[in-house]
Formats: sequence, C-alpha cells, structure tokens
Amino acid sequence: MSTQFPERLRLYRKRKRLTQLQLAQWLGVSQAAVAKWECGQAEPDINRLNKLSELFGVPLDCLCGDGSPESVEAGNIAVMTRAFRNLSAEEQEKLISVGRTLFADAFGPEEAKW
Repeated sequence: MSTQFPERLRLYRKRKRLTQLQLAQWLGVSQAAVAKWECGQAEPDINRLNKLSELFGVPLDCLCGDGSPESVEAGNIAVMTRAFRNLSAEEQEKLISVGRTLFADAFGPEEAKW
C-alpha cells in the first residue's frame, strides 16, 4: 500500500465531513483503528478498503496506490457526464438551468454565460 494512504484517508474523510468516530462506526471498527490507519501504524483489510473506496467515491488506486486525487476529480466528471446523458432532454435543461444559477451566484453573472 502507498505511504500516502494515511494522508489520503484523512483527506477523503474530512471531505465527507466525517469524524474518525463516525467513520469507525460506519466500518464497524474502533475509533482507535481509524486513528492508527491515519497515522500509518496499521492498515485496514481489503473488505474495509473496498467500503472506503465506495464511501469516498474513489478507485482503490487513488486511495491506496499511485493514483492522484486530481485523477479522482477527472473520474467524477466522467461519472457526472454519464449520469447527465441518462437524463431526458427536459431533465438536462433543468439541470443546466440550476447549474447556471449556482455558478452565477458563486462567481457572478458574467462568468455564467456558458
């Protein structure tokens, strides 16, 4: 397993806004086990690694191996694109409208002209 696993586990856990205790309860382990994983003192078994991968929505390679967090973002875009294509034309238009509104609120109306 990559020496980056503890750092990535902590990063993905915090992105999900989970405490060590919440993650531990979800996985059926102690908080001390999660703390050891995040400190690099121990590693989860393959079943728990798979659960973590599913929870965080990242491939095992990004969690445990050499895959970069940036490649996860590219993967997320691919997943969203596939999901978008499965929507009806009407649903796509609604989603685009919501996206424009959110983008304009976050970055200003000039930036939302796409």
